[in-house]
Amino acid sequence: MNNSVRHIPMLNAIVCSMTELTNFVILEGSKTTVKNGVINYVPEFAKVQREQGEEVKEPQSALIRSNIKFNKGILEFKFKAADKSTGILALWHHEQNEIMAIGLSRQTNSFRLVSHELGADIKSGNINQFKSNEEVYLRIEIDGTTTSLFINDVLMSELDYQPPLTPITLRVTSTGKVSLHDLKVETKRPKLFVVMQFTEEFNNLYSDVIVPAAQEIGFEVIRADEFHASTPILSDIVKSIRESSAIIADITPDNPNVFYEIGYAHAIRKPTILICDRSREKLPFDISSFRTLFYENSIAGKSKIEESLRKYLKNIAD
Repeated sequence: MNNSVRHIPMLNAIVCSMTELTNFVILEGSKTTVKNGVINYVPEFAKVQREQGEEVKEPQSALIRSNIKFNKGILEFKFKAADKSTGILALWHHEQNEIMAIGLSRQTNSFRLVSHELGADIKSGNINQFKSNEEVYLRIEIDGTTTSLFINDVLMSELDYQPPLTPITLRVTSTGKVSLHDLKVETKRPKLFVVMQFTEEFNNLYSDVIVPAAQEIGFEVIRADEFHASTPILSDIVKSIRESSAIIADITPDNPNVFYEIGYAHAIRKPTILICDRSREKLPFDISSFRTLFYENSIAGKSKIEESLRKYLKNIAD
C-alpha cells in the first residue's frame, strides 16, 4: 500500500492518511467565510412568526459544501461555539422525503444521528456540558453499513445505516459565532464479503469471476478462509458481514453455514447478492422470492455473470 496516496474524490480511491478539507463553497450564509480551511459562521437573523402569532428573530442557517463526495470512512473536525444555542450538522442531506443528518442539533440541544429513511432518530448528550468557546472534537465513522458519531473520542450514537454518497455538506445554525477547523476526511474502499462453499469449483468462481469484477468497481474483497486472526471464526464472519457494504452468497449447494450467514446479513439489512448455478433445479422456499443471479459453468457463462455482478455492485457502490 502506498502511504503517499492522497484523497481522490472517487469511490474506489485508496486513502492511507487523513486529508485536510480546504475546498468549500458557501451555498447559504452571506456573512459566513472560509479561509485557510477554517469556517467562520456569523449569525444572520430573520423575523419568524410562531403559531401563537408572536414574531421572533431566528438565526439563519449557513450551508457549506465540499468538493469531496463521501459515505465510507472517517470525517472529523473541531468546533467552537460562542453560544450554546447551536446546531452543526455534518453530512447534511435533504432530498424529497429523505433526510439525513449527523452532529449537534440546535432543535433538540443534543448530539443526534437522524435517518428519515429508516425512521431513526438517536439523541445523546447535549452542548450544555461544554463551556462557551470550548473546543469540541466531532468524528463520524462509517464502516460497512454502521455509522457512528463520536464526541471527544466518546461514542455517542450508532446506527446500522450507510448514508448515500453525497458531497460533504455542513449546516451551521447558531445565535452566536461558530468556528470549525481541522476538517479532515479519510475515505475507504467499500468491502465485499463473499459467502460460499470452499471447494475447487467455487474457488475458481471466486478468484476468476467475483474478485476481478468487484475490484474493477473498487471493492475490497474478502472470504472467510482468508482470515488469519486468532479470534473464533464465527466472530470474524459476523464482524466482516457488519463491516461490509455488500454480501455475495453462492447458494448452489445446500450449505448450512452459507444460509446462516445469509440470514444474518438479511437481519441487519445488508445488501445481498445471491448467485446460483443453473444446474440447481429448485431454490429453498425461504429464499426463492429473493432476486438471484444464475450462471452457467462455461466460458460464455463466465462473461454473463461477470457483467451482471458489475451492474449490481456498481449500483451498490453508487
